[in-house]
Amino acid sequence: METAHPGTGRALTQTEIIDCVQDAFLAGSASKIDLINAALRCDARPAVFAAINKLPERRFTSVLDMLSCMTEVTFQAAR
Repeated sequence: METAHPGTGRALTQTEIIDCVQDAFLAGSASKIDLINAALRCDARPAVFAAINKLPERRFTSVLDMLSCMTEVTFQAAR
């Protein structure tokens, strides 16, 4: 199931989330707050913040660990 951003028709993808939060993992694991701060620095769309807010309250060891908890977000290769 794809999560569309209201008004844009653009589905939220794993690639977009990775682009917005990957900096949070530069020093190792990341908490939800670390992910939110990285998304703020990236000027992420509201859909990214909504997906982060659905994550459990814990530290994520990697981007893949975080994505494993985001089963509703699809992977979309660049076109």
